[in-house]
Order: sequence, then structure tokens, then C-alpha cells
Amino acid sequence: MKMKKYVLCCVVLVFAISLLFPAISAAANKFVFAWIPKALNNPVFELGRSGALQKAKELTEQTEDTVEVLYVASVNSDAAEQVRVIEDVISKGVSGIGVSCNDPTALKDVIDKAIEAGIPVMTWDSDSPESKRFTYLGVSNYEGGKAAADLLLKAMGTKGKVALLTGVPGALNLEERIRGFKDGVKDYPDIEIVTTVACDDDINKGVQVVEEVMQANPDLNGWFFVGLWPLFAERGSMPLWEAAAKAGTLKTIAFDTLPVELELLKDGYLSGLVGQKYWGWGYDTIQMLYDYIVNNNRYESWTDSGMDIVTSKNVDAMIEAWDTQDFTKPLPPAF
Repeated sequence: MKMKKYVLCCVVLVFAISLLFPAISAAANKFVFAWIPKALNNPVFELGRSGALQKAKELTEQTEDTVEVLYVASVNSDAAEQVRVIEDVISKGVSGIGVSCNDPTALKDVIDKAIEAGIPVMTWDSDSPESKRFTYLGVSNYEGGKAAADLLLKAMGTKGKVALLTGVPGALNLEERIRGFKDGVKDYPDIEIVTTVACDDDINKGVQVVEEVMQANPDLNGWFFVGLWPLFAERGSMPLWEAAAKAGTLKTIAFDTLPVELELLKDGYLSGLVGQKYWGWGYDTIQMLYDYIVNNNRYESWTDSGMDIVTSKNVDAMIEAWDTQDFTKPLPPAF
């Protein structure tokens, strides 16, 4: 009789606990992944955010787990601020972190801190290769830079003066693009890189430095925009650049394939684009974090996301992909 009462008491206790804490059993299957871009003021990351949210929705619907995305970053690209953002999500006890690093060295220690706290970390778009992150998802930025060099050589020929525009100095992805570009033109002695200017990922500063370079170098033949920052500005914001581009005396190659760039390419201001898989930055990152934790998947140090080469030959196909939000179809050849 005492045993029956004891068992009954245990059953009642378990039932009472389940009423008081109904989420205990589900909590083990809830995953919150922090998806951290370089900054909130760059529209290129919005598509990645949409991809992350879409994958979280799919995983929640297709598995017994609940998957959520914590989208957080500093307003501007700033390595110190990004460190504080990651420290904050560590304190929140997120399940995993995917981050585009503003600076490879500045982010190393905080990434390692997260991993020591039991939070797996992967990088996307921009890497911190010396950290303990489990993989980097993105293009080979070095090969992307070489592809940009090839596009510019095809557009302007193998002789002329060229300028480069970068964002935040020291960002590994941007530095690798520059290195690839310089290697891509090094065998052409008549190509002169007259300057490399930085805009700190700021649209207005990008406009300013481009126009300053145009004024100082009226005989400039080519630009490599390592990112698209000044192209977000309204038409007419860069009159010197625009006039030379429309006259055909200046050829410009830019990274990324956002709609504003596609229209500029169609209108003759740009000669070619090197694009990244923006949707996949989010969509694939959330899947990989989930598989790393739940399915014990392991990855190589670099996971190649692939890249897109866009010219006037296939720009309409890329515009259609943006219009339909279907980036699964392969692009027609660029040449």
C-alpha cells in the first residue's frame, strides 16, 4: 500500500512539473542560430537574411525541432562593435553562430571564445581563417578578383590606367579580391594600377573617393569596384564617372550582382559583374549549423558557394532570377 501511494505521488509530481514547465521537453529541440552580417546598413545582406529565415522555417516544418534565426549586427561595419555583438549572443546562449567577419584578426578571439563556450561557429562571406570556426562558406575571393581582372581585360584591352575601390581596409574578403585582381593583371605590363582607395563600406564616401580619383586621373581607363558601395547612390551622383562610362572611355567591373548593378550594366555604365550566392549565405549557413549539431556533419575548412559571372550576354537571366526570387537555375554563358 505504501508503494502504491509512493508511485501515485511520483506520477502526480511529474504531472505537476509538466504543467508548471511545459517547455522543458521541447527546449532540447529548439535551436536559435545567430546570423551576423558585417553591418545592418548594407542591402546585400538582406537577401541572405531572407534565405536564413526561409531555411529556419523549412527546418521547423520538416523536422520535430524548432529553428529560429537571431539577426543581429552593428549599424556600420566596425570590427570592435562586431566583437561586442558576438559577446552578447554568447551570453544569450545561442545554439550556433554564422558570421561575416569585418576583420579576420579582430574576430579570432571572440570566435574562439564562443567555441570554448560550446557554441559552434562558422563564417560566411568573409572569413577568420586562424580562428577555430568549423568552416568558411563563400566564394574564393581570390579567384573572384582574378575573374574581375579577366572581365576588365576583355572590356578595355591589355593597356591602360586602372583604379581600385575597396571598403574597410583589412577585411579579408576584400583584400583577397584585390590580391586576385593584381595577380590577374600582373602579366600585362601596360596595365598600371594608379591607386587603391577605401570608402569604409559607406555609400557617400564611395561616391566621394571615386569622383576624386576621376578628377585626379582624367585619362583613367578602368575601375575595379571591389564592392558596389557607390553604385547604391542615385544616378547623377558621380558625374565624372558616369560621363566617362557612357562615352566608352572608362570600363568598370564590380563585385556583386544586385538589381541596381544589373540595371547599370544594361545601361552601359558597367562592363561586367562578379556575383556571390547571397541567398545561400543565409539559407545554407542555417542548414549547415543545424546539420553540424543535429546530424554531426563535418565540413572542410572552406565550403565553396560558387560565383556568378554576368555580362550583357546574360544580364537578363539574372534580372529574371531576382524578379522571381529563383536562383536555382544556372546562368547562360557570359561570353
